Amino acid sequence: MLAVKRLAPLLGLIVAAPAVAVGLGPLAKEGITDSDRKGFYLTVINPYATAETFTLTPLDADAEAPAPRVTTIPARMVIGGGRNRKVLVIASSLVRGERYTFRVCAERPPLPTETIHARVCSKLTARRVDRP
Repeated sequence: MLAVKRLAPLLGLIVAAPAVAVGLGPLAKEGITDSDRKGFYLTVINPYATAETFTLTPLDADAEAPAPRVTTIPARMVIGGGRNRKVLVIASSLVRGERYTFRVCAERPPLPTETIHARVCSKLTARRVDRP
C-alpha cells in the first residue's frame, strides 16, 4: 500500500502528459495596417523532451472552416525538445476599414496510442485603416 501512495503522483504525471500537446503564444493579438496585408508573429512551443512535428492551421474565427486569406510560414515544422520557434502569420486581401478576425491553431499529430487530439489556437484580428 505504501508503494502505491509513493507512485500516485508519478501516475498522475503519466496520465497528464498527453494533454500538453503544444504551446502557442500569444493566444490573442490585434494589429492595424494601412495596406492590404498584416503580419503577426506567433511562437510555437514544444513541451516534449524530444523533437516533434507541429502543424499550423488557419481557421475562421467562429467555425472550423479554413481561412483562405491567411498564410502561415512555415505551416509545418519540426521543433527540438523543449524548444520554441517563431512563425509568421499573414492576413491578406484586407479592404479599407475592414476588421478581419481569424484563428491559427497549432497541433502535434496524435500518436496511435493517444486518444486525445489536443490543439491550441490563437485568435488574431487585423484591421485596415479607412484612408487612401
